[in-house]
Amino acid sequence: MRKGQRFTQTQRQKLSRSHLGQHPWNKGNGGCKKGHDPSLYKALPSGVYYCFGCKRENGLKYRQRNREQIRKNGRLRRYGLSIARFEELWAEQDGKCAICKDHLRTSRGNKNRDGYRIDHSHSNGKVRGILCHACNTALGLFKDSKELLTNAVVYLN
Repeated sequence: MRKGQRFTQTQRQKLSRSHLGQHPWNKGNGGCKKGHDPSLYKALPSGVYYCFGCKRENGLKYRQRNREQIRKNGRLRRYGLSIARFEELWAEQDGKCAICKDHLRTSRGNKNRDGYRIDHSHSNGKVRGILCHACNTALGLFKDSKELLTNAVVYLN
């Protein structure tokens, strides 16, 4: 199977050949209904053509409408969390930072930052909890070291 191709040669032979190699009704007649250049038409591995300009525009509209959900799903996928586990962590912490107990925001703030961070161990990747931006940064600056944090507590006392 070639890269980017969905079907093996055997599967392609078994498919209905009625759509393979078809040209869109308006290809060569000025492009798609939105007026894109006909040269923007690309063929899928299945042989069906689509307007790459329309695909790009529709993708942009989708990303603009669903920006928050896309960001959340990306963050959860990065740390291997399911939505159910994230909601469970959120409920356990009552929507508050695990360290300073301030309420966390779920939408983006003034500086295009979410009001929460998913804290994880850099040694094993295990998720420890949900923190505010400041507490997460503080842990990072202390290099996740219990010894450094203990030294800081002793210094403050």
